[in-house]
Amino acid sequence: MATLEKIRQRKKILAIVIGAALIAFIIEVGIEAIGRSGGNSAAAKVGNEKIDIMAFQRRVEQEAADDQQQNNKQAEDGAVRQQRVLDEMINEKLLDQEYDKLGIFVSDNEISQLMIGKNPAPAVVQFAQQVGAKSPAELYDFIMNPGKQGIQEAQVLELRNQWNKLKDDITKQYKFAKLQNLMAGCMQANDLDRAQMAEDEAVTNVVTYAKKDYASIPDDKYPVSDEEIKAEWQKLKPMFKTDEDVRLIHYIAVNIDPSAEDIAAANRIADAAYIALQKGRGVDSVRLLGTVQIDTAKMLQKDLPSKVRDFFASAEVGTTRRDSTVNNHHVMYKLINKQMSLDSIDMGYVVVQGDAKMQKSVMDQLNAGKSLDDLKKAYPQKVDGKLSQWQRVYNSVDSMKAKFANATPGVFFLFDSNEQGGTLLKINDKKAPKMFYTLATITYDAYASTKTSEDLRDKFQAFLNKNKTAKDFEENAAKAGYNPIEMMVGTSTAQLGLGMYGQQPIKDSRKAIKWAFDNKKGDVSPIFSDNNNVMVAVAIDDAYEDGYFPYNFTQGKEMLTQRIRNSKKGDDLMKQYEGKAKDLNGYASLMGVKVDTANVVFASGNPSIEPKLVGRMSVAKQGVFQGPIKGNDAIYVYQVVKQEKAERKPTKEELDNRYAQTRGAQLFASPRSIYNILSKATTVKKNLIKFY
Repeated sequence: MATLEKIRQRKKILAIVIGAALIAFIIEVGIEAIGRSGGNSAAAKVGNEKIDIMAFQRRVEQEAADDQQQNNKQAEDGAVRQQRVLDEMINEKLLDQEYDKLGIFVSDNEISQLMIGKNPAPAVVQFAQQVGAKSPAELYDFIMNPGKQGIQEAQVLELRNQWNKLKDDITKQYKFAKLQNLMAGCMQANDLDRAQMAEDEAVTNVVTYAKKDYASIPDDKYPVSDEEIKAEWQKLKPMFKTDEDVRLIHYIAVNIDPSAEDIAAANRIADAAYIALQKGRGVDSVRLLGTVQIDTAKMLQKDLPSKVRDFFASAEVGTTRRDSTVNNHHVMYKLINKQMSLDSIDMGYVVVQGDAKMQKSVMDQLNAGKSLDDLKKAYPQKVDGKLSQWQRVYNSVDSMKAKFANATPGVFFLFDSNEQGGTLLKINDKKAPKMFYTLATITYDAYASTKTSEDLRDKFQAFLNKNKTAKDFEENAAKAGYNPIEMMVGTSTAQLGLGMYGQQPIKDSRKAIKWAFDNKKGDVSPIFSDNNNVMVAVAIDDAYEDGYFPYNFTQGKEMLTQRIRNSKKGDDLMKQYEGKAKDLNGYASLMGVKVDTANVVFASGNPSIEPKLVGRMSVAKQGVFQGPIKGNDAIYVYQVVKQEKAERKPTKEELDNRYAQTRGAQLFASPRSIYNILSKATTVKKNLIKFY
């Protein structure tokens, strides 16, 4: 924040080099129907500005549409995507507010140069190449002046929208690069910084030391009272600040797994499918079972499934093979065909926009030795192509492969044609034919029957009926065969289990989290089964809403208790050892520990010694015994036995790079650091929990 204030006081904006990544998140699913809550229509509030819930909804829906167009099958949980969209919009709002404060903007001339200038942005060049334009300037003229090409406005509308979207993205990128550059300019090492860094690593102290770890002493001898914990919490209160309301919960997740009867039924279906696969000519007989999935693919031997690769390499067409069943997942194969086929060709292609006469004329000129570049000049925007490109063709239809096989090498021929235009091809080279295998893979998974699902639900509901308080929910779960899991959830937590070590996130569990914020401490939820594979119930252990975690919440209480107990152990050990020995070996003997040796450098520390002691050891005088000293985790005694000076002094460039990495631009001007600085300097309130 102080750095940003320095930037605001500067009068001159530095020259910028584009280098920041575009700020974009891919959101994969749509938002649920959203209702209003208490007249508040803000999905979030950033400082004094709101992010309207309907604008948020439109953004999510657009992201979902884009994702669908990309045919992304790995769609993530809807609530995770919603939270990602909101975070993106919050970051954009934070940046826009900072741009206004700093006077950062992108002029019309700057964006024009980035889009269609002599050196346009790489993303613009790539976009132009993808749509077949020679340059961004040519593409811009085409989509903004379609009449010049005899094209109607509606035909370029989608392309124009993509251009404008790219322009917006480039503008955001350029603004962000300016902000990064300004921050980096305010965080440069001066002579004093360089001198300090050089001094911090100029000397290595070789230290012999002994330490008595507090963990080696039984805890029960050092009780900690509730009042002591509360007092320690008060001293460390800033550490317990929370940016959102929080609930401490326990949740139970019941997997809807197939029963023994379901598995037996699945085995019978899989057996029937394999018999049908063996007897049938193809895989149509297996399709009659309905629930079996069939995938057919043509591939080289090296691409066959590893377990059956060698088997099918020498097998006859029609051969079947059944894989071992793992986790009730059945897999079987049938070899549909084996065929030598043309694999890859190096071809040249030329696209001609014109009638049959023009197509033949271009082909004849190419075969007569006319260059493609000359033909492009002779027929501007009518002829384009590429003279060499390797292409895999093994999946092409037989008629197309026949054209490739029968073509005269090095001679253009008419590949396809209509009244508006045609494509000319030339085969430059061919790779030798290879053996291809057409393999059908049939899979079937056992699933829980309706009866199994209902039985699991009835049992779970019976448990909830008997345990209607959070205390009973937690204490009696194990007796009933359930595993209650403790979790801290905030208003922006998207899934149960998310971020927890050893726990898989539970998809479609956001409703259970919302329930925890709509009810009170001690309540137990109904069953949530939005995820077809898991049933969930939640119990509210505690609610934290005043901006700080209380002194007695589980994780905090454990940390505070250990901190207080360690301090007591340290005080006790200091009384036991102080003045009772004269040297390192004497204290090591009293402590019952061995003497160790460590190299201590102030700049880099030492992993076996806590930072508090590293600082003291790095400036201690050689040969002077020190201790005992109370640390946070142990009692130490030590002595510097040798001092080794660095063989050479670091260069100015090395010190500047080290400064950038440890306390300068690389540390604080990264996108994540900038977002963190801005969010800490601005009050951000997320409200999605009110809407879904």
